[in-house]
Parts: sequence; C-alpha cells; structure tokens
Amino acid sequence: MRIGITSKMVLVILATSVLLVGAMAVAVSWSIQKGFVDYLTEAELGRLDSTAEDLANAFRREGSWDFIRDRHRVWMGFMPLNSQGVPIRPASPSDMPGLGVTSGESLNAPPPGPSDRSGLTARLRLLDEHKQYVIGPPDSSGKAVLRPIELDGEVVGWLSLTPQSIPTSGLERSFRDDQLNAIYPIAGGALLLALLVGVPLGRHLLKPVKDVASGAHALAQGKFDMRLEPRSSDELGQLAMDFNGLAEALQRNELLRRQGMADISHELRTPLALLRGEIEAMQDGIRPFDEFQLGKLHGSIMQLNRLVDDLYDLALTDAGALNYRKESLNLVDILRQSADSIEQRLSKSNLTLHLETPEQINVFADHRRLRQVVDNLLKNSCRYTDPGGEIQITAWQTGRQAHFKIEDSAPSVDEATLPHLFDRFYRAEGSRNRAVGGAGLGLAICKNIVDAHQGKVLAKPSSLGGLQVVVTLPRQT
Repeated sequence: MRIGITSKMVLVILATSVLLVGAMAVAVSWSIQKGFVDYLTEAELGRLDSTAEDLANAFRREGSWDFIRDRHRVWMGFMPLNSQGVPIRPASPSDMPGLGVTSGESLNAPPPGPSDRSGLTARLRLLDEHKQYVIGPPDSSGKAVLRPIELDGEVVGWLSLTPQSIPTSGLERSFRDDQLNAIYPIAGGALLLALLVGVPLGRHLLKPVKDVASGAHALAQGKFDMRLEPRSSDELGQLAMDFNGLAEALQRNELLRRQGMADISHELRTPLALLRGEIEAMQDGIRPFDEFQLGKLHGSIMQLNRLVDDLYDLALTDAGALNYRKESLNLVDILRQSADSIEQRLSKSNLTLHLETPEQINVFADHRRLRQVVDNLLKNSCRYTDPGGEIQITAWQTGRQAHFKIEDSAPSVDEATLPHLFDRFYRAEGSRNRAVGGAGLGLAICKNIVDAHQGKVLAKPSSLGGLQVVVTLPRQT
C-alpha cells in the first residue's frame, strides 16, 4: 500500500500531537497531584499553629522538652482537631508532669487509637532546637517539612510533618480525580483539532511540492517549456523559481543542441560539397589537375580539420578530460607570445595592437591551455574588428587574483547577446559562413578552460567601441 506525502505529513502531525498530549497529561497529572499534596501539607501546617503555640507555652513552663520525651499520652494531648472537628486527645494540666498528674497513671504507655483519619499522628514528630528527635513516629521518607516552634522570638523546637502521599479523604480524592479526568476530553479535542488542521494544511503546504514533481515528470518527457507559478516567497516559492531556472536552462541547451547539430551539418556539408564538386570536375576533365586546384582542395580539407579539432577540444573540455599540466607561469609572457604570433594577421587586416601589462603576474596554470585561450580571444577580435581598428591587451592583479582583458574597436555587440557569446555554436552576426564567423566554438572552449583553472570569463561592451572579454584567474602568491 502506497502512502502519499500528504498522508505521511498528517500522520506525522497526529503522532506529534499524541506525544505532546501524552506528555502534557503526564505533566499535568504530576503537577496536579503534587500541587494538591503541597496544598494539603500547607493546610496541615496551618492547623499546627495552635499545637506549636501550646508546645511553646509548655516549654516556657518546663524549661526543656524532657516533660514530653518518650511520653506518648502527653504528646497526643497536643494533637490538633481531627477531620471531624473532635480533639484527637485534648491536653490537660493533669497530663503534664508537675501539673497534677496522679501517681498511678502511666505517661509512657501508648495512647488508645485516636479518631485520626488523616494519619496526622503517624506523620508528625517533635524535634528540639537542634533538630534532634524528641517524640513521634520516625520519618522514613526523608521528605518531611518543618514548622518552627518559637518562644520570645527564638526557635526552641520544630514540628516535623511528613506530607501525605495521596489524598486520603473522599472529597480530596474526588477533587483530584475530577481534575485528572478533565485532561482526557482535552486530549481528544487536541487530536481532533490536529486532524482537522493537518489535512488541509498538509495539502496546502505540499501543493507546490506536487507541482514540482509534476513539472519534473514533464521535463523527463522532454517538455522543456514547462513553468511553475511561485505560490509564496518562502523556500517552496524559491524551489519553484529554481525549477523554472532549470527548465529554462534545459530548454536553452536543447535549442543550442539542435542548432549545433544543424550548424555542424552545414559546416561539414559546405567543404565536403566543395571537395566533391572539385574532384568530380577534375575527373570529368572540366577542371585541370594542377597545383591551383590542389591548393583549393587542401584549403577545404584544412577547414574540415579545424572544425573537427574544435569539436574534439569542446568535447574534451565539456567532459573535463583535457590533460592539464599546471605550473607556475608568468601571465605576461603568455600575453606577449600570443601578441607576437598574431602580428602578421594584424598587419594584413590593418589592425593595431596595444599591450599594457606589468613585468610579471604569477599564476598556476597550464601553459598550453592558457595560451590557447589568449590565442582564441585574439583571433576572435581579428576576425570581427573592422579594418583600421585597434585591439588592446591589458593585465593587472588585485589581491589573490590575476586579470587580463582583450578589447577591440567597432563593430560593437548587442548587449542582449553578451550572455550567449560563450554558448557553443553561437555567433553574434548570425552567419553560417565559417570564413566570416567561424563555427562558434572558440569562446565556448575558452570558457571551459578558464573554468578548469577555477577562473571566470566575462564579456561586456568595450570603451573602444567593440567587445571586451575579461578573464580572471587565481594568482600564485
């Protein structure tokens, strides 16, 4: 049997409520019982006020507690009224030594059983001023409370009372039971409320989760145009927005993939068609088999070779399979080497190159791959910059980072296209002619290499009127 997430949430709420109600019932039961016992103890201590006063007066007359020590009849004479309002054993002068006691009366003999339903005589004892035992039953519980016996502002003794463990009278037990029984309907109401609140609340809270689950199924089926409506601004709303971002990225990648397949097909078809046509023309005798025709065929083959190399590098960088041999390098040396290597192409395009760098910026990188990044960026600038323009290379360092940027003059790039320049097969001019715009793989390869070096690459408008590409790499200190 499959249990849905809503049912699981309701069960969790119910289980939590049961535990809370159970804990509350135990705590309230203990609190009521303890509080009621404390109340009864305080009430009994209040009933002992007259006993303490009588004992203080007797101590004044006798000067010590010897008159009552081990004399139970004398001790019982000081007991307060019982629960029926009848004295347990009224004290009289004849019960005290020196106050008319007859010689034949035994003061040490245990008294007859009094009418004491509260058990006070079995829980009350007398202690001297040093809290030493004088008379009364011993305290085996260790929970006795003390009530001082004062005479002229000085403590001359203590009444030690062991609290009742449970209410004894029918009225007291009835009060306790009524209070405890009131917990059960409260517990039942709490469980019912948890059920009534948990079901709609669970459905409401889990609706966004179910929407995300449905959206995930749609994405798995290739429906990348699926979007969710954020229902709140909390974590669930953020989850819906993150899902929309994921769906948008998948949709964009799918479009790029389809466009890339079309671009690759076109890029391969053009030189292959040219090769086929030229070869068939030579076979039919239409074109002569000479050095010029072989040069054209060689150019088409080199065009195919560059495209295959770019695709291979892109596949390797995507998989992170490029072999990086990182070492301590001077970034400035790499920039100067790339600038020197492209000098002939710059003069052919009537472009000027300016290099502004310090003498040394140390980075930990792969020399070959970092040189590949700089070369690709410079070739990209040469390809797109109008004749008579300029290209500028600038390098600097800040803190633990090394930076260099390559910017060129007009034409500029639409700002809306800047975030897509590093997408594979993307070309800002929209041309499919590799001789003009290439296959759109160079910047994608650059981004993958920079990412592998824990760096960042960013494209933005140039102050010279064209495009500016900024590369940031960790600096070796």
